Amino acid sequence: MLHFLLVDDEPGHVIGFTKLLGKLRPGDAVSSARSGEEALRLCERRVFDLIFTDIRMPQMTGLEFMEKLDPANRTKVVVLSGYDFFEYAQQAITFGAFGYLLKPVDAAKLQEVFARAEQISERERRDRLRQQELAARIDRMEPAYSGKLLQSWIDGTLSGDRLGELKVILPIAGAGAAVSVKRNSSFGPEEASRVQTLLRRYGGCFCFVNGHDDEELICVLGDGVDPQAAGQVFEEPELRFGAGHLSAGIGSRRDSLLEEAHISVREARFARQEYFYEEDRAVFAIGASRLDRERIPALASAAETALKEALRSGDEQAVTAALAGMFREWRSPPYPLPHRLRDKCKLLLVKMIEDHDLLREGSLHDDFLREIEVLTEHTAVYSQLEGGALEVVVRAVRTIKEWKENHRHQLVQRCLAYIDEHYRSDISLESTAQKFGLSAGYFSQYFKNKLKINFTVYLNQVRLSKAKAMLEHETLRVYKIAEAVGYQDVKYFNRVFKKEFGMTPEEYRKTIRILRQKRG
Repeated sequence: MLHFLLVDDEPGHVIGFTKLLGKLRPGDAVSSARSGEEALRLCERRVFDLIFTDIRMPQMTGLEFMEKLDPANRTKVVVLSGYDFFEYAQQAITFGAFGYLLKPVDAAKLQEVFARAEQISERERRDRLRQQELAARIDRMEPAYSGKLLQSWIDGTLSGDRLGELKVILPIAGAGAAVSVKRNSSFGPEEASRVQTLLRRYGGCFCFVNGHDDEELICVLGDGVDPQAAGQVFEEPELRFGAGHLSAGIGSRRDSLLEEAHISVREARFARQEYFYEEDRAVFAIGASRLDRERIPALASAAETALKEALRSGDEQAVTAALAGMFREWRSPPYPLPHRLRDKCKLLLVKMIEDHDLLREGSLHDDFLREIEVLTEHTAVYSQLEGGALEVVVRAVRTIKEWKENHRHQLVQRCLAYIDEHYRSDISLESTAQKFGLSAGYFSQYFKNKLKINFTVYLNQVRLSKAKAMLEHETLRVYKIAEAVGYQDVKYFNRVFKKEFGMTPEEYRKTIRILRQKRG
């Protein structure tokens, strides 16, 4: 006996269709729902063999109902419509609908739907019996032993005698293919069972968690299963949601799964690596793989030199452009294997750090190397590697720029201290620049940019300030004071002093004495 669900908001349609079902299938059960929301609640409580839904309903259309329905139930939906709209049929098929019927429903076409449904129901019944038999066989065995048996099977290390033991518990015999599913969180037995249920829509299969790596799920598909069609299961949002990076590789069809499943598993794992480059996809077949086992990621010396020079100059924009160019070149198919690209990126970044004296220093050097190690060992996708590499080089550029700024600030302070200590001597722009290992032209511009005053004016201000203090507190002759502050020509000293303060040194001294007498 089959159990049907009818979803329609019009009571007349429900009554009429229920009578037709009763006439054609008197021994079957019929339930009804007036809306998509009510139908979803009913589907959560029990399993229906077929679900007939009107396509035009308020609040939630038949297509919206299908979209919210558990993927395992979508293939049981027959869409009813009073409109022969191709786009409705197309969308329904996209969602995996079992059939599409026009109202008023033709009894002959409905009988065809029932015939197909009975075939599928019978196949599912046989599959359930097989699964129950398999569970009973495995239950009779030591779980740890059967797990080791399966593990050795996919590793290709199972001996002849133990292949016979495995054959007893395998639910699938003959030809087929393997799927390797990988994500960055653990699979549990319940999830393996759920994936197996989804895959059984396409035919015989069984799934189990890799005993050496619980972030990998192995699915073995029987010969009647189209691997490409079954692969759509791993594109389901319900399966991918919250799973982080999930990818599935499909190996080639092998004539004997018992003896060659490990080859298909190995191929599936290889194909799955393409996800590193194509993270917007989830399923990768070995027959369409764009990975190249032989390709070594190369880098033109000019590109590496451009990155090195951009880093030395502290040009963040140029560094970003140089690195982006390298990654664009590496991403062109056929792709190198991900581990080779990660190794190449690691070599490039480490060399970049080692080539710069500042970045080789102490704890800073160790921090960069640790960051590069974590980046290149643990990135799951290309965009992460590129983004992480960019963060490393940008941090390197900013570290160098910060050091240079601090160094320049220290250089200014050292220059000012040097002038304060040697203003009495015959120092000049040229001699001071030479003292600090700089050209006179660069030093002149640098000094003015930092202090907003040129070197000669600043030196004169220092000397004149010292001279004022000596005129105020000492009785030395003016020419002695001039010599003491670095002027060898007293006339020149008198001239620059008057230009700066509006009076000669002698006049300034007299003025200070008069002011003191008035105060005293």
